[in-house]
Amino acid sequence: MVDLKQMLSRFLAIPGVRQAILVGRDGLMIESMTRDGKEDMEAVGAITTASFSSAEALGQEIGRGSAVGLLLEYEHGLVSVDPLGDFALMVTLSDNASNIGRVRHLVKASRNEILEALDIA
Repeated sequence: MVDLKQMLSRFLAIPGVRQAILVGRDGLMIESMTRDGKEDMEAVGAITTASFSSAEALGQEIGRGSAVGLLLEYEHGLVSVDPLGDFALMVTLSDNASNIGRVRHLVKASRNEILEALDIA
């Protein structure tokens, strides 16, 4: 079984990724790693959980179904939020969108390992 810190370090190995946060759908941080971030990772996790819930509500309201991911693009970076089943979200903070494909691929490739490590597979 893979260690969660080891798994999150794979995200930080992608150039431009500054933080990787595994957060429960309840907003509580499960695990996190940072390259050099100054942001409060617990606050980031809680806020992105609320943002993802809003995105899901919007999808249901407009008849588009469940959210499969959320990308928030800001003046100085990008936040990616990916659901891992019904209980957790993977949140990454990146300097820009240049490697978002690698981040999304790693989320999909690592999904089962992360869920197994969380013992909710």
